[in-house]
Amino acid sequence: MWDRDPHTEAKHQILTRYLDAYYPIMAKHWAASGICFVDAFAGPGEYRDGSLGSPILALRHAIRPDVLATAATVRLVYVEKDPKRFEHLEQMLAAESVPGSFSLSTHQGACEDVLVPALDSLGVWEGPVFANFDGFGVDTPHQLVQRIGKAKAPEVLVTFQAQWFERFANQAEVEAGDRVFGDREWRAVADQSSPAEKKRFLVDQYRAHLTEWGFPLHLTFELVDEKGHELFLVFGTGNEKGIEKMKDAMWRVDPVTGSRFRDPRDPNQMKFDLTESDPDLTLLRQQILALLESGPKSMEDLQGYTLRETVYKRVHARKAVEALEADRKVACQPARKHADYMVRLAPETLFG
Repeated sequence: MWDRDPHTEAKHQILTRYLDAYYPIMAKHWAASGICFVDAFAGPGEYRDGSLGSPILALRHAIRPDVLATAATVRLVYVEKDPKRFEHLEQMLAAESVPGSFSLSTHQGACEDVLVPALDSLGVWEGPVFANFDGFGVDTPHQLVQRIGKAKAPEVLVTFQAQWFERFANQAEVEAGDRVFGDREWRAVADQSSPAEKKRFLVDQYRAHLTEWGFPLHLTFELVDEKGHELFLVFGTGNEKGIEKMKDAMWRVDPVTGSRFRDPRDPNQMKFDLTESDPDLTLLRQQILALLESGPKSMEDLQGYTLRETVYKRVHARKAVEALEADRKVACQPARKHADYMVRLAPETLFG
């Protein structure tokens, strides 16, 4: 076991709050096929201070009356490579109360060797599969993400140690990058001129692959703790409701964890708190202004852009536009329907 850091505490809040929405929605709509949660780097199940790990949290958050009422089979699949951690995890799970409608399977070995055969044997592919790839560095082979993407309703949450991205894959790790991306095109990161441009290039490369692998909608963000340590997370789904629920979970992270957020695609690398009561919309305002340079957009367009291309929630688009209008950066033509509510750059913004 090891200490749980602020990154992990924040990440567990995001995961469990998302699962609180995911389990009942999926169990209701996929009762016939059942649903599946995968923890591909499960760990020992707890931390040195007694805090629970993601396998136990995922199990406990699945045992909800609204999930049990659907009678759907809930399959939880845990993979851990280290024998001692695996043994401890099994001891932890043995002490849990598992409902009869749950299927709990544990597998000791490397996830690239044992995960797909385990999922094949369980017959999970005709229903939704949510896979948590929470490795220590760049441990998630692209083949696994690609295979999850072939399920009927696939979702993935992939963790990278941001330090790997900051080193931009030196020669010792270049093959690890090939396994993650599935090709060598990402190596063109060396041609980018600044650290921010390198990071954005890698993010865009991975997002493009996610689309190819069956996840057309993505959310990318960084957790940055008080010491400046970074953790990079990617969420992939095919459903806008999934993006909405994941952002709801993000924006509810307890600020006492000491973590702040950053959009790795932001060239200015601005850090900010995700607080629902008083959101910092500085970055979103900049993003909307940049989008409007190509011409007027409807409020509906801006809300869709905000949901799919930023770390912000759909509702934040209206607030950002109102702030920009108050600053005379944009001019609005209000309408009852968002599709008819037009927003354009103000003349003074256009002409400086």
